Amino acid sequence: MFGWILAVTGDDLYHRLAPLDLMEPEVTSSPDASMVIKLTLDAFTAEKLLVKKPRSLPTATFCAFLIEQALDTPGTLAERAEASVASTLLLSSSLKDKSNKHICKDLSSRKSRKRPDYSDEFLAFWNEYQKAPTKAIGQSKYKAFDQWRDAVKREAPERLVEAARRAVELVTQAKLQDEWCAPLPDAFRWLRDEHYAVHLEDHVPSGPRMINGYKVYD
Repeated sequence: MFGWILAVTGDDLYHRLAPLDLMEPEVTSSPDASMVIKLTLDAFTAEKLLVKKPRSLPTATFCAFLIEQALDTPGTLAERAEASVASTLLLSSSLKDKSNKHICKDLSSRKSRKRPDYSDEFLAFWNEYQKAPTKAIGQSKYKAFDQWRDAVKREAPERLVEAARRAVELVTQAKLQDEWCAPLPDAFRWLRDEHYAVHLEDHVPSGPRMINGYKVYD
């Protein structure tokens, strides 16, 4: 507990503060008929008081100012407490309403995003592509399906699946032989940029070629 000795003027102040469980005042013989009141505060209240107190004011002076200001404000302590509780409940209710509205909006947005109806051919391609031991992280299935629908306008679905199988096989072989090989990009970029075309050429790869000291897999 924290406490200060406050020099407060007038008998009326003590009688109006008596319900606050103050100690018996010691009436001094000062010319202005001041009385000394010992006010004990809990640690939390004392910390708040020190934070609000201007540096230029002594603690006792600031406390006396707050008491005088409170006494000049209409209403009893009980009424102020009830008003504080009502204000807190109103704020809590407002925050709850906003939170509920946000949740409802989020659920509505999720419902509006209908899950794509992935075709069997695309799922075969996707599963094959994901077998690559080294590939870009964060693969987007939804984006890949968008590009897949464009790609099948140029190539048959089974040929795209075969191209993915060959691409994965090259990366797998390079890894097994401890050779560097560029990881496969995101599936949607692989389709969008037509990386599959090189794997659909009508020739049998003759094996890796040496370029500038590096093995390159066709």
